[in-house]
Parts: sequence; structure tokens; C-alpha cells
Amino acid sequence: MMKVSGVSQIAWWGVALMSALVLSGCAGNPKTHKNQASQGIEAEAASSPSLETLRAYAESGDIGAQFDLGLSLAESNAKDAVKWLESAAMQGFGAAAYELGQLQDDPKRAVEWYSMAAAMDHVGAKFELGNAYMHGRGTAKEPAWGLMWYERAARAGRADAQFAMGEVMAGTAVGPAQPDEALVWLLIADQNKHVDAAALIEAVKTRLTPELIGTAEQRAAAWTDQPASNGVYDRAVLRFTQYALNRLGYDVGPADGLSGDRTETAIAAFRAKEGIGGDGLNGRVLDLLRERVSVLN
Repeated sequence: MMKVSGVSQIAWWGVALMSALVLSGCAGNPKTHKNQASQGIEAEAASSPSLETLRAYAESGDIGAQFDLGLSLAESNAKDAVKWLESAAMQGFGAAAYELGQLQDDPKRAVEWYSMAAAMDHVGAKFELGNAYMHGRGTAKEPAWGLMWYERAARAGRADAQFAMGEVMAGTAVGPAQPDEALVWLLIADQNKHVDAAALIEAVKTRLTPELIGTAEQRAAAWTDQPASNGVYDRAVLRFTQYALNRLGYDVGPADGLSGDRTETAIAAFRAKEGIGGDGLNGRVLDLLRERVSVLN
């Protein structure tokens, strides 16, 4: 796919506004030519539209056609492709924002688009944000925040994110190694046909007892994908919160993503120290945790 550099000029306020609308549930579900023919265009063309038919749909305001036209033009006319993909993305089509991220030469611009797509629950964009934060591509390097994005994508069924979870948790890039948890994710990735999972599974098994291996295999066998989530209290965010609190000296125990008394007590203590009113976990607390951990890094 042809990369673009400097063609798209989306403003930050546009990303912020679109993300806010999506997260608040105000963006709605866009109507597309995939489920409804645009007025004035023959419906029979919708099953296998030509480029001219796609353009007609797109110019009539059909968001799905704008997306498909953008993809169709990506190799031959990057400027037009970006125009149509931007139009679809700014109307709430997460896959268009993701594709715009894929088209970027500038990794910072890619992160902007992936962030927008992830706010619309695009699983692939969440995986790409995991890569960006884990490795510092287009943004500050925040491995624990990258793991959070990997986990969101992994729980929604993305095999390469499941493999990434296993790979990271087998090492010490984000806290102490958790080979038992790593094995669960690698087994799930293997079930989803990830080509590299099998070799790493055998390596991780050498670090575990037969009992722990058996438990991991049972958990993986019982696995079912979960709906995509951006919730403040989802398990991926709680795992990051526990990791950050442990790094900052609050003893919450293993970062397992499960809330309990120790986690809630530590969150309350952190809020009190930072002078934040109220209780529980919210966006402001997460922002401060990221800031404090980044200083340690």
C-alpha cells in the first residue's frame, strides 16, 4: 500500500472531537452502501461496484463507499485516497482511521490516526498502538501502556496481539516475568494459528512445573474472545494501574488485572498523595500514573 507524507492535514481538534463523540456514544452507527443503497443509484451495482459506481456512492455521501473508494485508490492516487478515507473517518468510520494510520510515513501521524480508530474500538488500531508505545514509534516509549493496548486487542481476538502478550509477559520489559500468564496467551495465539507461537510455547514450558502447564492449558482451552472495550476499569487498564502503582511503591501484589482491596486501597492512597478529590480510577488518575512512571523510566 502506497505511503503518504504531508498529504493529510487533519487538525488535532478534529481528532479530539471525534474521539469524544465516539467515547460518549454520540457518533452513532454510520449508514453505508454495504447495508443500504444510496438514493438515486441502482441497487444492483452494490454487490460488485466498479470504481465509477463507488465514486458515485461516495459523492452521494455514503460513508462505506468513501472508505472502499479510498482503499481502491490507495495504490494509484494517494491524495484522493486520503481525501475519501478522511471523510469516512471524520464521520465515525473506525476502519478508515486505521487505514490512514497504515498509509503514513510519519509515525507520529500514524499514532494520531490509530488513536482515533482505537477510540472507535478498531482492534487492529489497538494492536498498532501497542507496538507504538512498546517500542517508542511515533510517541514516547511506555512499555506498560503498550501492553495495555496489546491486551485490549488480544482479548478481542487478535492473534498477533495475543502472541505479543505472551512474548512480553515471558520477559521483564513490563515488571517481573509471568511465564504462567505468558503461556496462556501463547497457547491462545497458537489456537488462532499464529505461526511463531509454537516455538515460544516450548521455551516457556521449560520454566514451569507440570501443574502450572496444565492449568495454563485448561485456561487456554476455555478461552473465548471478548467484546472490544475502552473502559477505564477493563482488565487491561487495571493491569497497567497495578504495574504503575507497584513501580511507585504501592504494594498491590501481582499485576493481574483483577481489582481487589489492595488495588483499591493503593488507588485511594495515590489520589490522596496527588491531591485528587473523589475516589476510584478515572482518566485523570491514569494520566498521572503514566506521568509518574515515565519519570522513573
